[in-house]
Amino acid sequence: MVKVDYVVLDLETTGLNPQTDQIIEIGAVKIGHGVLCEEFSTLINPRSAIPQEITELTGISPEMVEHKPVITEVIGDLEEFLHNGVLVGHNIFFDRGFLQPYLRGNYVWLDTVELAKILLPYETGYSLGDLARSLGMDHIYAHRALGDARTTAFLFLHLLEELKKVDFPVLTTLYRLAQNHQSGVSALITQEFSARARFFPQDKIGSRQLVLMGDTNKGLFSSSFIKEKNENYRISQPEIDRLFQPGGHLSAILDAFQYRRQQEEMAQAVSDSFNKDQHLVVEAGTGTGKSLAYLLPALLWSVKSGKKVVVSTHTINLQEQLINKDIPLAGEILGLDFHAAVIKGRSHYLCLRKWEHWLEEAGGEGQGFMMRLVLWLSQTETGDGSELSLARKELLDWQRFAAGRDTCFGAKCKFYRGNCFVSRAKKLAELSHVVIVNHSLLLANAAANDNILPDFKYLIIDEAHHLEKVAEDQFGAEIGFFDLIAIFNRVKKSGANYPAGVLDHLAHKAAPWDFLDEDIKQGLVNSMHEAAPVVGECIKYAGEFFAVLDAFLSHDSSSGGLHSRTVRILPSHRCTEKWEGILAAGDNLMVKMKELMKILLASGEKISLAESGFGLEIVESHEINLLLSTLHQLIRDLKVVIEGDEDYFVSWVEYSGENSYPLLHTAPVEVREQLHQYLFSAKSSVVLTSATLAVGGDFGFFSESIGMDLSPAPVRVMQLESPFAFEENVLLSIASDLPDPSVAPEFLFSDGVAHALIKLIAASKGRTLVLFTSHHQLKQVFEKIKGPLRQEGITVYAHGLTGSRTKVLESFKTRENSVILGANSFWEGIDVVGEALTSVIIVKLPFWPPTLPTVSARLDRYRALHINGFRRYSLPQAIIRFKQGFGRLIRSHSDFGVISVLDRRLYEKKYGETFLKSLPKVKITVDNTDELAKIIKEWMHTKGLRQ
Repeated sequence: MVKVDYVVLDLETTGLNPQTDQIIEIGAVKIGHGVLCEEFSTLINPRSAIPQEITELTGISPEMVEHKPVITEVIGDLEEFLHNGVLVGHNIFFDRGFLQPYLRGNYVWLDTVELAKILLPYETGYSLGDLARSLGMDHIYAHRALGDARTTAFLFLHLLEELKKVDFPVLTTLYRLAQNHQSGVSALITQEFSARARFFPQDKIGSRQLVLMGDTNKGLFSSSFIKEKNENYRISQPEIDRLFQPGGHLSAILDAFQYRRQQEEMAQAVSDSFNKDQHLVVEAGTGTGKSLAYLLPALLWSVKSGKKVVVSTHTINLQEQLINKDIPLAGEILGLDFHAAVIKGRSHYLCLRKWEHWLEEAGGEGQGFMMRLVLWLSQTETGDGSELSLARKELLDWQRFAAGRDTCFGAKCKFYRGNCFVSRAKKLAELSHVVIVNHSLLLANAAANDNILPDFKYLIIDEAHHLEKVAEDQFGAEIGFFDLIAIFNRVKKSGANYPAGVLDHLAHKAAPWDFLDEDIKQGLVNSMHEAAPVVGECIKYAGEFFAVLDAFLSHDSSSGGLHSRTVRILPSHRCTEKWEGILAAGDNLMVKMKELMKILLASGEKISLAESGFGLEIVESHEINLLLSTLHQLIRDLKVVIEGDEDYFVSWVEYSGENSYPLLHTAPVEVREQLHQYLFSAKSSVVLTSATLAVGGDFGFFSESIGMDLSPAPVRVMQLESPFAFEENVLLSIASDLPDPSVAPEFLFSDGVAHALIKLIAASKGRTLVLFTSHHQLKQVFEKIKGPLRQEGITVYAHGLTGSRTKVLESFKTRENSVILGANSFWEGIDVVGEALTSVIIVKLPFWPPTLPTVSARLDRYRALHINGFRRYSLPQAIIRFKQGFGRLIRSHSDFGVISVLDRRLYEKKYGETFLKSLPKVKITVDNTDELAKIIKEWMHTKGLRQ
């Protein structure tokens, strides 16, 4: 490679916005001949305040910069140091935004984040700290400009060496993509390609290459691995005893083994459900060890009977725990040969046909993201995008290449045998004893006949309290304006940002076929031309439909989640004159969609004639059928939205800050009949488990919501209490001096919450998780408490405000005196063991807002049936959610702490007794927040918490 000068640059600033914030430090390191050779560093007087959080992060205080030069006084020295070199930085475009207004030179900017994502595709994080730790690099003086510049320089040198190791065919693909993606990284790849290309014959580099690892089925274990079936096998009581009782297999394998009666009882119940072909619902309290309680019987059953068992979870975290920790442990305990696999929905896997399609049409659109996938694609055995740490925007880019049921050619695809990642996943599922899936895939496979899973009759559903919501999403529909445009363009390309549509491909493919009947050939060309104006009109009428819908409903929208607003479409909306305009716009759209279907049908008929008459196999015929099916389903869904079907479906629109058009949704009012039909009645045995299923010891709400009560056979239910000593180790404190949130104005309640939190969090010295039901309220409270708590030496992290869920959790675990403010997703799945978390504060009882479309529709249903919807639906749902929040505190036998509830309804309202009855037995105290703070401080002291 030609030697060039690189200058690695880093800045510290007062904030993230180059329009309003200022530079406070510059650090730069020069690289010459592959080594660090010169440095530049200076503090800058920003002539503005430095926020306290910036001082805490960087260590740069206002006093340190008070007598330092301003940026205009040092820019000349900096440019002399840069000397028109290539500027390298980690997220360099952040630095560029601050420096560009002052620089006179014309520089090439090269981002090590972009380069690392291409050359190190399997990294779990791409922050400078993440990469330094992963690569074993010292990261001294982090968050100081020169320290970060040095670390970035070493990272860049490492990446240059990685680039030299890239196989030439892979480099060729990167080079070709780089030609349409202008960046410093593209220039670097071009330079490396040019240096090596002269050593390769031109015919080796003259065409686009689809670089794959090879046959992805290689490495799959043989089907002979599955032992002979024993249809008469039953799991015996002695087998379970030998596993779980003291002196058994678990105690021999686990150093810290503690016998848990509840775990053995659950394992025996799971065994009985398999033996007798019956269903089981079991609530297993925290610490039961439910994963091994169902995995060990499941593996015994599958290996010895030859009958496959599927385990379904809701979260990725639990899937990873099962496959990476619990299943290997179970194998060690059992001493049996078996295989288990995680199988995901199609959209997790890259579709090679789509990838090749975009590679052939490579233009400027999406080239940067495609470059990120090239090296990974040459190495991956699974094609699972989850192997990549994709940022939020990248997840949208991924959808362009993701496999999908409505775009899969199946056996007609040239990649189907040998390379297809979805086919490999199917084969893996067929050959595994235990298959781990998520609830979405489970229901898609059952209801939509999306046969990525083989036939199975034995099913375990963990995190079962999520099943109803996932079914609601799965059996409903979402329609977005841009999704429609993408489908129309799959028929006939309408713009430069889309690849050629199926009719474009057919016309192009048929042109050189001299043997083809001229009528057929001309018919395909005519179809392409006929489709062009129809696609244009479909796009036009889709825009009009969404615009009139937005104009009519946007003023009615209410908060529906973290960053969205929703409005339910009611019968009263459909009775207005304005709805006639929506009906007309919707009819126009559907008429044009039907015209598009007619053109596709005509093309399909001509293809069939060509296939039968000339022995051809034309893959586009399958895409036409897929498009016809997709358009047909979209018309049905649009009809539900426009015409209404209130007895069975609820429809609503969702507004998001990221979308210029609202999203349309439909969902069943109830999913119990679908779940019974597609799941429970079709399986020999289904085991459903979670730590939160019962309400006051009763499983009626859960069983009814998912249709278990429709089973003609009896369903066994059991509730296993936690083995943890809650009464000894947990104090439940209820504040008595805050206003009732159901009647008080929100600002008044939020003000009271802020004052209470400052006292209670200070009493526990941080170490606190605060659970909100509203992100809007979380934001209000965060602004009020972060300053006062900082003065107490306590750092406040807030989800969505100071970082992502993962980032704030990591920061919380590593910073002793800190607190997290979380909403929605923080009510479960948070597992912090020990003194890092000794206080959980629940701001409000977690009733779903009655304005949520699905909640509103169900309450209307109960009202029509003269049933108390609050008692039947809202209350049990809130209790289950409350139990989830309560469960964040105690995660091990040695854990202890305080649960504080700021909602006085817990002790004032009659239904508060049902909440308390659903919890483990704990000490309870009710008092004002001043007294609670004293009680908490003293109680923590008696438990031996380090102060």
